[in-house]
Amino acid sequence: DLVEKRDATTKNNIAIIRIEQLYPFPEAALSKLLSAYPNAKEFVWCQEEPQNMGAWLTIQPWIIDLLGKGQTLCYAGRASAASPAVGSHAVHEKEQQALIADALK
Repeated sequence: DLVEKRDATTKNNIAIIRIEQLYPFPEAALSKLLSAYPNAKEFVWCQEEPQNMGAWLTIQPWIIDLLGKGQTLCYAGRASAASPAVGSHAVHEKEQQALIADALK
């Protein structure tokens, strides 16, 4: 969804990196990828799962350790929740569009 939305806009200053393997953490590979963007000021971790689920809480310190001076990491995704799903397709779609917009802002 992120790639599709980015490509549908005129934004050409957004790179999307997928991390498919969380453990063992691909530190060397990610460090090399991030170093290709020395002028980037903000990196965004985007996930569909609520903030207290998915990889965010685990991955955050690992990525922060790889960032350069003046670079920050933020979260784009659903708020913390007791359930992984909202139970309404309409609400899910609304949240999905909101997290994509937040990630690409």
